Amino acid sequence: MKVLLEQNGGKNSSEVPYFAVVEISTISVDRDHAFRVPIHLTKNGTSKYNAEVCGFRVEGRSPEEVEGLVEKLVPGLVNMARLPTYVFVARRSHQMYPVYTVGDEVFVTTPGGPLFRHVELAKIRDYLTEYLHTVGELGVPGKSEKLHVRGVHRLSLQLIRPLFYLKKRGENGHENEFWAPVFPSMTSDAIYTYAASGRREVELDKGYEVFSLRHQVALALIADKRLNDEADLRADRLLPEYFERVKENLSPLSSKLVQNGMEMPIYKARSKVAAVEYRDAEDRYSFYVGTDLEDLRLRAAKDLVRRGLTASVDTVKVVG
Repeated sequence: MKVLLEQNGGKNSSEVPYFAVVEISTISVDRDHAFRVPIHLTKNGTSKYNAEVCGFRVEGRSPEEVEGLVEKLVPGLVNMARLPTYVFVARRSHQMYPVYTVGDEVFVTTPGGPLFRHVELAKIRDYLTEYLHTVGELGVPGKSEKLHVRGVHRLSLQLIRPLFYLKKRGENGHENEFWAPVFPSMTSDAIYTYAASGRREVELDKGYEVFSLRHQVALALIADKRLNDEADLRADRLLPEYFERVKENLSPLSSKLVQNGMEMPIYKARSKVAAVEYRDAEDRYSFYVGTDLEDLRLRAAKDLVRRGLTASVDTVKVVG
């Protein structure tokens, strides 16, 4: 493995004066590929340099010192000859848990504890959360702390927030749940996720890529016998700025979904109709998708009942 210091000649050179160029072909499957980790300069009385690799921060008084710390840090992040695909982050305790992809499975290790492995990222998060609460490493007395997922940028090794999630909730004990974060591609104008034993990617299409990727993943899950109905898979928790771009190219309908003072606007999205719920607590937007207005109403209503927001599907109405 080699780490080289490279001066930044770009416009942001005052904030990021250097890159730590990491070549790890001898210890990782990432052969013939160099990562360029930004080295930031901060000035608070004294100048300090810092860098983050998969969310883990190192700091030094000189870029050369940071370069050396990066060289020590990277081998510890490699597991089964791979760098993390994701990182689970506990916001309050600031703990981080790297997640790795091998074949069609993801796995996460715990310091001195068990390894959790599954085809679904959601299951891994559930297993890890339960274990960490049990051993007292997650959360504080009287509060429950969640693990949030971040992707790892395949060029800079920085953490990136999901644009949105693809999600299927099980309505009974016999149905599989599915949950996967969606990220912007770093090498093309596309979005991607990992599902059903592979990377699923679609090109940007004026916002319709959200529905195209949802459809592609749904068909893959159906073929894998992990989803029954294509419309059961939802695009969930879109970032506000991304949702605004998507909304610009949808056709608004006069109808709305209404339930106890809550209103969801409805849009035409090619062959589907979609209702949008704004999640105030997360400042994110979620889609319910249906083949027609009644199908859409029932799907949204069942989810609102599941979440305890209403007692009956009959309280959700299509108005307009």
